[in-house]
Amino acid sequence: MKVQRSSLEFDRRDRTYIAIVPDEMPAAADVVIYFHGSMQSSNVARNFTGNTFDALADQHGVVICYPDGVHHHFNDSRRDFNEATRRLRIDDVGFTRELVAKLRDDYSVGRVFAAGYSNGGQMVTRLLHDAPGLLDGAALFAAPVPAEQNMLSDAAGWEPTPVLMVHGTADDMVPYAGGAAGYAGHQRGEVRSAIATAEYYAGLNGSSEHQRFDPMDTVVVDRFTGGATTELWSVEGMGHVVPSPKQLDARIGPGTDVFTGAEVVAKFFGL
Repeated sequence: MKVQRSSLEFDRRDRTYIAIVPDEMPAAADVVIYFHGSMQSSNVARNFTGNTFDALADQHGVVICYPDGVHHHFNDSRRDFNEATRRLRIDDVGFTRELVAKLRDDYSVGRVFAAGYSNGGQMVTRLLHDAPGLLDGAALFAAPVPAEQNMLSDAAGWEPTPVLMVHGTADDMVPYAGGAAGYAGHQRGEVRSAIATAEYYAGLNGSSEHQRFDPMDTVVVDRFTGGATTELWSVEGMGHVVPSPKQLDARIGPGTDVFTGAEVVAKFFGL
């Protein structure tokens, strides 16, 4: 695989990103855009996930793209989000549209998927609502839908889109059961529970058929079908992380060695 650092000018600002390109590029390769979490960057995101998303490039012949947020944040879907990117009114929806167009020009990509962690997952949530039809699928790590009073976007133009969610039951920053979210004085307002989030997306996707099963130890999957598939992976005892072999700061809670988030994303998206 090749690591390519690039930028594009959008809204009078140079926006940077990293693209991981397979050594053998198929025609109309899929692309997965990974949005990092708060106070992270494209390089940090690669390290934070143990380079497991990078590995998808050669394993599945896909392009992996890591955009950088402005001041290490994306202008996401929550009203109660008081970071520089919000105060500057950064148009990250418009930026993502331009990024997708550039990736299509540079790599002739076909399907476009997005994955995001925490603030990055909330950015994907905003894309689903404010840019309906842009994505062929979405994966949200530790990023439940904001509570109604905390939701910046609405679903008026929703287009059915497969949605995957992965959330740890021991997440102290974004509670699995819903409620106040935030860290170290950075409050993000109320969020819905993980299962309420799955039911929300399932309703929008017209997926009324519900199955619950245990594919492995400590993992329960709620799958909603009948329309665009909606799936929630609940991981017992996991904290505010993206599952990977990487040993992370204990302050964000424990990880899991049962599976990697990248593997689940690849399977769910059919890469």
